[in-house]
Amino acid sequence: MSDEKIMADTSYVEHMFLQVESSDAVCVLNIAGHPYRLRELIFMMIENGCRVMKTTADSYNTFSFDKERVEVYDYLTTIIKAKFL
Repeated sequence: MSDEKIMADTSYVEHMFLQVESSDAVCVLNIAGHPYRLRELIFMMIENGCRVMKTTADSYNTFSFDKERVEVYDYLTTIIKAKFL
């Protein structure tokens, strides 16, 4: 499927893992949603001063965290699971 068709398909779901660092926290996000929505989320994080890096499922699964896990399901069907340091 071409990029153009993917972007036009509102049911297409992209999945990625991101390491996000801010001045007071580090987390690894497991996110899924339409590519436009994910780009919007990443842009908002960067705009708010976060450093965002793409990572892998292995990094998510082995990330040392404080045993808190947050799951957010918003009205634009983005799924976010976060592990915080």
